[in-house]
Amino acid sequence: MTALTVTRSLPKKWLIAGKAATDIEIREATLGDYIEAEKEANPTFAPNAFNAALAAITTVRAGAFTGPFVAGHFHAMGAANWKVVREALQEAEALGEDAPAAPTANA
Repeated sequence: MTALTVTRSLPKKWLIAGKAATDIEIREATLGDYIEAEKEANPTFAPNAFNAALAAITTVRAGAFTGPFVAGHFHAMGAANWKVVREALQEAEALGEDAPAAPTANA
């Protein structure tokens, strides 16, 4: 199974691992991803920390850098880029939701 991803351009260059990234690719999160992100931060009491943890887990690449990613990579990110990452996380979450359900037999 191939993971569904969202790729977005960043409004400002993001320096990561010594290289400038101008785009980011984020995959659809699994339940396991949410559980791992919750281990780092509470989504209710620390939503930005939780989202940074989830972004670190689900980011496929930033420019040419393919990871591994950690939440700390996102700490120095500017607000404009962080907004794009948050929107990409939400978009990736919705991937596959419009797929038709498997047909069922009528009894």
